Amino acid sequence: MNALFIGYGRMGSAIGEAWLAARLVDSLSAVDPHLQSSSSASLYPSLDAVPARPFDIILVAVKPTYACEVLAALPDVLCEGAVVISVAAGVTVSNLSQALRQRCPVVRAMPNTPVLVGAGCTGLYADAALGDTRRELITRLFAAVGLASWVDREELLDAVTAISGSGPAYYHLFSEALSAAGVALGLSPELANALAAQTAFGAASLQTQPGADFVALRTAVTSPNGTTASAIATFEQDQALRHLVEAAARAAHRRSQELSQGV
Repeated sequence: MNALFIGYGRMGSAIGEAWLAARLVDSLSAVDPHLQSSSSASLYPSLDAVPARPFDIILVAVKPTYACEVLAALPDVLCEGAVVISVAAGVTVSNLSQALRQRCPVVRAMPNTPVLVGAGCTGLYADAALGDTRRELITRLFAAVGLASWVDREELLDAVTAISGSGPAYYHLFSEALSAAGVALGLSPELANALAAQTAFGAASLQTQPGADFVALRTAVTSPNGTTASAIATFEQDQALRHLVEAAARAAHRRSQELSQGV
């Protein structure tokens, strides 16, 4: 299977290199005028320079404002028989398909930044032209960089964006605040950072075990009248933390909807 990436920056190259390492694709070509070399991809400065041959997968990883322009410029020979996957946030399948002039099926993917370390989440949505075989193939491709999940309505990608797309920043902010609290309690910044980061890693590792239950995991650490119970009681006072997290997720969801509408 041959893949063409249009845009091979941090996100595009993380996905492409993972596919190559897992031998999910036989060859990978990438169009990116800002890159001079790659360890395993064949790089081209423009679409015009790409050899005229069909590709099985074409992944578009450019800024959203350029996605439709790039697809409109795709030569027929490159996209004949291909599936186009767009990771451009907020650009709808309808707009992508129109730009392509309905020449091939389109998949929207919403990966998050942990795909850079193979621990990402990717929300997927496809138009009606995508068959089961191709759907299974794309699931395997994105499972190579973490969790891959399909939604049955395109608007649910806005919810995916609010939870996992933006979510890593929420956890980074909490870790930042936890580290700062450690410094306030007398720890060195280096130690506070290390403790906050390793604690986040350990908690996430437990959460991703088969059958893990968030409430049970929290309860297991929270001895009655102990130190953790005191901290949790502060978070849970008037359900302040829960209300704040929901409000933040709703704000991200609303902004994702606005971006899809070109606002």
